[in-house]
Amino acid sequence: MYQGKRWEFVRSNIEEGISSSRFRPGEKLPNDVELALEYGVNRHTVRYAIRALEQEGLLRVEQGRGTFVVEHPTPYLLSSQTRLTDNLLSQGHLARRKILSAATIPADERLARYLDLQARDDVLRIDTLSYQDDLPIVIAHSYFPAKRTPGLLDKFSGANSISTALKRIGIDDYSQQWVTISARLPSAQEARLLAMSTSAPVFVKESLDCSGRIPIKFGENVLCAPRMSFRFDFGEICSAEQSRARKPRSGKARASKSKSSASLKAKV
Repeated sequence: MYQGKRWEFVRSNIEEGISSSRFRPGEKLPNDVELALEYGVNRHTVRYAIRALEQEGLLRVEQGRGTFVVEHPTPYLLSSQTRLTDNLLSQGHLARRKILSAATIPADERLARYLDLQARDDVLRIDTLSYQDDLPIVIAHSYFPAKRTPGLLDKFSGANSISTALKRIGIDDYSQQWVTISARLPSAQEARLLAMSTSAPVFVKESLDCSGRIPIKFGENVLCAPRMSFRFDFGEICSAEQSRARKPRSGKARASKSKSSASLKAKV
């Protein structure tokens, strides 16, 4: 018979269940009543044990949803060639994406500025939800200048990635020009789609992709912060800058490069 305090007995059993994968990362634990019956203790003892495990960073309590095993954050590499699907596949995860909605909309002032369009030009907006294995991790709002990406929506069907869809319409060489990352709480709809609590934060990643110097996509991604961590590839950034530095440029080009570099540093 266990000789220590009852809450410690419950904590050690739940902790063992996590280490043995009985309770897997992201999985919801049985409720307080069920755990109390399983371990032969009262609900207050269970709650005390859960609070201890929450403080240790093993459990996450979401108001109104229950208690979950904390996930191991997935590293998200940020570089000029970042691709979410490739990131997940390289780490042994299954990656899939489903379209939530798609529509052609008129460019507002912000989209016109980012995508180098005239106000009211047609923009294809595609909203998607991406999964890591069976866990939703990213809501993506992607905006494409319609005249530069004809037929993209048709090619996106079954592609599972934006880069594949773009290749199908002849755009196979593009890269991120800049990225900004901020944090906030999710809306109720975002929390529902990402299967997370409205009290847990999300990352908001904005980025601009260009083919050469021509903008082809502006993206707004909402990422479940407890499930993702960012990694920056400064080696790639330095290599790209050194490569550009070796190329002869006119005075005008050097001025343009200086402005572009300052913008990148400020936004990243």
